[in-house]
This record gives sequence, C-alpha cells and structure tokens, in this order.
Amino acid sequence: MSSDRALRKQQQLNNLVAAVTKLAKPGDVIVDFCSGGGHVGIVLAYMLPSCQVVLIENKELSLIRAKDRSDELGLNNISFIQANLDYFNGTFNIGVALHACGVATDMVIEHCIKARAAFVISPCCYGFIQNTVKFKYPRSNQFKEILSYKKYSNVFRSGVCVEID
Repeated sequence: MSSDRALRKQQQLNNLVAAVTKLAKPGDVIVDFCSGGGHVGIVLAYMLPSCQVVLIENKELSLIRAKDRSDELGLNNISFIQANLDYFNGTFNIGVALHACGVATDMVIEHCIKARAAFVISPCCYGFIQNTVKFKYPRSNQFKEILSYKKYSNVFRSGVCVEID
C-alpha cells in the first residue's frame, strides 16, 4: 500500500472515530458492521470504555485477528459476532461502517434506520454499485425522477475517482 493511500485510510479512520465519540453517550451500544479486523471497533472500545462495542463480521479469520488485538489491550467492553449483517437483530444506539463493500453500505444504513440508531458510515466501492434484489438505484424518489441508473452510476463513480492535491 502506498504511503498516500495509508494516510487516507488513517484519516478516514480518525474522522469516523471522532464522529462516533461525539455522538456516543455512556451506556450506548455501538455496532461496527462489516468490521473486518476491528480497526474501527477496537479503537472505539478503547476510547469509549463506558460503551459496549459489538463487531459484526462474516469472515472468521478477520474476527480472530480482531479478538486477539482486543485481548492484547485488555478490553472488556467489546464482543464479536460472526455473521452477515442482516442476521444481527440486537438493539443498538450507533451503527458504524468503514468501507462496507458495495451494497453492504446501504444494508448498514437501512439496518440503522430500522433500529432508529444513529450511524456514521464511510462507504466503499461506489464505483461498482449495481441494482440488486435488495436495492434499486437511485434510491430516493427525487433522484429517480431526474437520473437514470446509468447517469446515477456515472455521477457517483466520478465522485469516488476525484483526488485533490
């Protein structure tokens, strides 16, 4: 990974954590959806010891790495669930996702709205969004009236590809 890309990822992580820490209140349950190796959830558990953090990830090896990292830090306010995010039906106050791939970002947002939970999301793969059984794009009625799927995809793909020096 290039140093520029690593810096961008670090900035995204820092900004996500900063936003969640501003929202969180003691006793809140924070769910890190599509948590991967736990980069977000572990930092949140460390920064917010009065909150409970739940990592949800479908890949076993990623969760094992996350659990090992949290054990090294002695965190006792963190738990791990190996499942696809749509199988999670627990109550929570804040949902978070960093780079939930493709349609998973929309699934996280929908899950949070249904749970009446706040959410902080940094999406991934919007250059590759496509209509699915679960979602048709554009999602809002306002954009459906003015953008075809192809135009919608082009708009979001160009937004992802812009880099400012």
